[in-house]
Amino acid sequence: MLITSWYYDERSREFKKTSLKELKRLEYDNKEEFLYIKERLYRSQNKSVPMILVRKGLNQGFRRKGNSTGNHTSKSRGECESLTHQGNKEALASVDELIIMFNDEKVKLFIKGVEVEKEIVCNGRTYEIDLFFELEKTEPTVYYDQWNGKLWFEVFHTCKVDSKQAEDFAIANETLFEYKVPNFFNFVNNISLEGYEKRKLFIAEKYRKNGVYGCLISKTRQESLAYWKKSEKGNWTARIGEYSFTIVKSKFGENYGLVYGNGKCLWQYNGKKFLTIDDAKRNADFIAFKLYNGEKI
Repeated sequence: MLITSWYYDERSREFKKTSLKELKRLEYDNKEEFLYIKERLYRSQNKSVPMILVRKGLNQGFRRKGNSTGNHTSKSRGECESLTHQGNKEALASVDELIIMFNDEKVKLFIKGVEVEKEIVCNGRTYEIDLFFELEKTEPTVYYDQWNGKLWFEVFHTCKVDSKQAEDFAIANETLFEYKVPNFFNFVNNISLEGYEKRKLFIAEKYRKNGVYGCLISKTRQESLAYWKKSEKGNWTARIGEYSFTIVKSKFGENYGLVYGNGKCLWQYNGKKFLTIDDAKRNADFIAFKLYNGEKI
């Protein structure tokens, strides 16, 4: 839920910014103007995303018009977005350098450009992602090449990435990073506009200084193959998240298996056997994410 929005003023033929506080005042002081603005709300300075004003309950503000959660071809948070999610997303969008940490890795991003709520089609499905970073460079530099100079970034507050989205991004060869907002970066629902802006600036400075720790959910094929190493016994091994994986050859056929955790072994995923070593490597990423997400394999 947002506490600011844009509206198109047809009288002056321009977009103007308004706020929850302003509309609350107009509702009593100038009902005609209140109704005029209320019917012309948009998320930004174009008419692509209509918004509505919510005045009931504790979560008051502006949200996307329509039932976006029922659209199974477009994965977006829409009306479920919290103020904390919005504030942290805007704070992250304001930084030009950001350190992201995952597993035992630390990567510094030098951001050339950022787009908020950018759509992408992966494996035939349309997703609306919180942030899209176009990168100028990274440190270490190897990640710039592995990620093709870009990074998709999801902010997790109330809605997290599911395994289907992770698989779709991997199939599309796109890198996806998820960051969980800690409680001490929350926004209270009744915060004023001035308080919201001040807190957003405070959080943005913390991000610039300390970076964020999260999960690299989907990797490009170049990166996925890069962290597999051959053991002394000749087996391919890798550590993905909290789990170690080893690829083993079946004694009863030409397929392969994945050993992970305390000796658990998988010979197929989604009903398909691992016919090649590359099959096993690629599916190890999906399995690791399901384990991270607490989902059944």
